[in-house]
Amino acid sequence: MHLDHDHPHTHANQPDCGCGEHSHCGDHAACAACSEHHDPREELLALMRYMIGHNAQHANELAKLAHKLEEMGDRAASDQVLQAVGDYEKGNLRLSTVLASLDHKQEVN
Repeated sequence: MHLDHDHPHTHANQPDCGCGEHSHCGDHAACAACSEHHDPREELLALMRYMIGHNAQHANELAKLAHKLEEMGDRAASDQVLQAVGDYEKGNLRLSTVLASLDHKQEVN
């Protein structure tokens, strides 16, 4: 599974298979060494955990941006950014629910 995104930064909690053969954002399809070490289901769960944390980081960054907009006197822009923060949080809640369900299914099996 490969998820492209346009922002050039990296995050400290980005998953890494440790093979040293590539950098990625959850893409293990391109790394032959990884397929020898990782279960596809575990990869999916790790990617979901990463994405939830990644989204939370962006939500925090946006909340800070909203605060700065408020300080600059642009309340309308601040409100819109805070709505975007809420959207990230709602999305993360849904992803967390799916992750919990998948984790539970894995424990049962």
